[in-house]
Amino acid sequence: MKDLSSVGDNPLSAAACCYPLKVEPSFRERIWGRKDLSFLYPGRAADPAPVGEVWLTADDNRIANGAWAGKTVGELCHASARELVGSAAQSNEPPRGAVFPLLVKFIFTSDKLSVQVHPSDVYAWEKEKSAGKTEMWHVLKAQPYARLAIGFREDLVRGGNLDRETLRKAVEDGMIEGMLNWIDVHDGDTFFVPSGAVHAIGAELVLCEIQQNSDITYRFFDYNRLGSDGRPRPLHLEKALDVTEPNVDGGRTEPLPYGGEQNERICLAACPYFATEKIGLTNTARFATRGRFEIWTGLEGEAEFEASGKRTTCRRGELVILPAQAQTFSVCPISPFTCLRIYEPELEKDVLGPLRALGYSERQLSRVCFPSLPIPSSNAV
Repeated sequence: MKDLSSVGDNPLSAAACCYPLKVEPSFRERIWGRKDLSFLYPGRAADPAPVGEVWLTADDNRIANGAWAGKTVGELCHASARELVGSAAQSNEPPRGAVFPLLVKFIFTSDKLSVQVHPSDVYAWEKEKSAGKTEMWHVLKAQPYARLAIGFREDLVRGGNLDRETLRKAVEDGMIEGMLNWIDVHDGDTFFVPSGAVHAIGAELVLCEIQQNSDITYRFFDYNRLGSDGRPRPLHLEKALDVTEPNVDGGRTEPLPYGGEQNERICLAACPYFATEKIGLTNTARFATRGRFEIWTGLEGEAEFEASGKRTTCRRGELVILPAQAQTFSVCPISPFTCLRIYEPELEKDVLGPLRALGYSERQLSRVCFPSLPIPSSNAV
């Protein structure tokens, strides 16, 4: 790929990567999706085909503003990776199948998704030359009967009867759906889904999904549906069986508020790959990037982001990337603004330490930080 960041007066130099980057959404057709996306995109006409996913930080998403307008997130990463992404949050960074570390999506469902599982970094790199896929979901809208599934029913896990051949037969007999741990879903719920956890998303949901930037999905079962080409969608049974972990730590999180601040700030979920906070702003606030990029996704209202003397707005359904090079930035609500703030954490420094300082117990931390920390026994010193 051509180096877009050559020195001189080129407006696409690394030095230009220091302002709030507004990213154009990319609408992806899915057979289980919806034609009406007005919940998040009220000005958008109904699509002729169902849209199931709106991708916001993929390598082919385009920048909408500033010096990099019209270029893709991938092109910016190739040209100015250090200025955009910043220092790695982990000392042993996993292999990545995409340039930008995280993929943020909105998911719209009118039907249930397949029963599926995602691989770990080690397996994905060996088999797919890609990063693995750990993810989380924040529920924006759920009908009263909406459900999703993460992992297997507790009685099956406890019984230890989830060996490879049992799962293979359950797929062949169409019984695997009934083996899953189905959970009633409500507006505002958050769920953590580690690699290795078999899962399925149900109908009539709108979610924000935050994940490693990988598109590796292994389908166990797809209800014998036909794809848009009129053929059965492919399954990946052997690989799915390879990577499935019957007893993994995930599920519904128990978010923890940060106290003592004028504006609302809640930790929804955190893991070595990402941390996600829900932010509610009624007053201007200033933030630091910690030497790493941040992603802000609008859920309600509107705000103006300012960094390095440059400004852009963010509304419901929109997304802004704050490059690491920006260092500090301010968010000024034009109307009461609710959003998700997403970043690569140093877990102890950025999440666990601050929450412990607020008096939260290890049990409470174990339901928002994953993999869960061991909870000390009652007689521990």
